[in-house]
Amino acid sequence: MIVEELVALVFDAKDLDAAAVLLHGDFVSHNPVIPHDPAERTARDAFLDFFRTPAGEALIHSESTVRRVIADGELVAVHSSLTRPDGVTVAIVDIFRLLDGLVVEHWDVVQPVPATPLNPHGMF
Repeated sequence: MIVEELVALVFDAKDLDAAAVLLHGDFVSHNPVIPHDPAERTARDAFLDFFRTPAGEALIHSESTVRRVIADGELVAVHSSLTRPDGVTVAIVDIFRLLDGLVVEHWDVVQPVPATPLNPHGMF
């Protein structure tokens, strides 16, 4: 599946050039921490450039584990855990929209995993 390949290329292989091939030319990321001025560069380039910043590199060098993948038509959600180099673990849900066999849109929700949860269910 294209989304699983994209996640693996970014977090396992750390190969942004190969990941770029999987992003549609009209790609848009809705992540508010990724700077993007459409007058200066494409959203695709802004997304990839983010992973070359210190914050993005910290993500790439984190321990990421896909817990589940849910697909519904053109939408694919990936629920994963990510442990950053500083030891903080977060739960992430990435939502991707596909078009023409490529990833054309991306949303994500990130939530810290509490050290002491208030229930026994866990986040994964």
